[in-house]
Amino acid sequence: MRFKTLFLASSAAAALALSAGAASAEPDGWYGAIDAGYHQMDDINAESSTTGVNWNYEVNNGWAAFARLGYRFNPNWRVELEGGYRSGDVGTVRRANNNVPSGLCNVTPATGGCFSPEGDIESVTLMANVLYDIGG
Repeated sequence: MRFKTLFLASSAAAALALSAGAASAEPDGWYGAIDAGYHQMDDINAESSTTGVNWNYEVNNGWAAFARLGYRFNPNWRVELEGGYRSGDVGTVRRANNNVPSGLCNVTPATGGCFSPEGDIESVTLMANVLYDIGG
């Protein structure tokens, strides 16, 4: 499965503008930051390797939070460690390559009806960044 996360353009532009300004104004040494926001997730399309059936997982948008700890060596160069968390809910799961959409079914043994399961998608990230500030 392939997960894509898209940040809203206006939020990303505002965060970039604020972080670049704050980063260039700070003196050399240690710094930290905490960010929170909203993110938009694309639906997930999956194909069964045994039956070839395609499924569409509708994913609801959610919130995101990040924390950074970094060190500025001079007006241009800095390094930082960033941890992040993103969350979202699975809305519906439907069969995609059928004229009549259906939920997931209990196939073996075939008991009970088809339904759309509920669940969460969570992502935790850890990144190391090396940054060069232009005009520092």
